[in-house]
Amino acid sequence: MNTNPGAKRILCFGCSNTWGAIPYSQERLAPPLAWPEAMQNILGSGFEVINEGLFGRTLVAEDAGKKFKTGITHLEAILRSHEPLDLLIIMLGTNDVKDRYQLEASQIAAHLQQVISLAKKILKNEPKRILVICPPAVVVPETGELREEIKSGPKKFLDLPPLYKQVAERQQCFYLDANNHVFLKKTDGYHLDAAGHAALAETVGVKVKEILLQK
Repeated sequence: MNTNPGAKRILCFGCSNTWGAIPYSQERLAPPLAWPEAMQNILGSGFEVINEGLFGRTLVAEDAGKKFKTGITHLEAILRSHEPLDLLIIMLGTNDVKDRYQLEASQIAAHLQQVISLAKKILKNEPKRILVICPPAVVVPETGELREEIKSGPKKFLDLPPLYKQVAERQQCFYLDANNHVFLKKTDGYHLDAAGHAALAETVGVKVKEILLQK
């Protein structure tokens, strides 16, 4: 917790790649290795970074047995519990490519738009307080083995970055494509390792400063 009353408050709304899941396990990276906490160290006391990552979270898709993982369902409560906020960062979509949800890339992008629309309403229609990050693409890892339920992910991620960019531009949000900065070949194909978290923290930190410190 940052006790600086003048700190700019940033909420990171994501899945296990925000929460800090260790590849090949359901355990969590020790602080401050997950990218939101690493970014906090980079930005310093003038910022407060809040990690709202959840293992398995989707945008709108619903897992009947785990409804708490549906992002849009709990977004309002999360945003209002952390008010006031200077910036909302949304990095979701990795879980949405799983076969169980049977979603095409265009449908996932439409779900992103629904989440942004709700966030704008809660944030009093201020889209410039939202940064959309397209997650790093699901890929076949160096081991050649990708978890069965996410095997359609690499194909869907061929289309997701441009679709996410279109949604962000249409909604007048800031946009960043994590695929230009981190790659998952050396992990399980869909989770960041510690080096990936560090690289993403650096990249997002630069973007955050551009957004919140612009004259």
